[in-house]
Amino acid sequence: MSATFPITEARAQFGSLIRRASHDRERITITDHGQAAAVFINPRELAELEERLEDLEDQLALARYRARQASGEVVGIPQDEARARLGLGRP
Repeated sequence: MSATFPITEARAQFGSLIRRASHDRERITITDHGQAAAVFINPRELAELEERLEDLEDQLALARYRARQASGEVVGIPQDEARARLGLGRP
């Protein structure tokens, strides 16, 4: 569920709008001269969205790597050589 309020109206209902976002998980969009300026969102929902975004970024990175690997762009090196190049020595 979502609702939109102009900034002047939102200012008058600030506490109520924060409670709606917090308790009802309602997204509240605040507009300034008709343009979205801010959104109130439940903190748990934000954390869930951020976690999902991280998962999608990981999936995209892996898909790009596999595509490069399939095209022959990726050249692997043995783990010992990688560790030596990074100055990590032996495990």
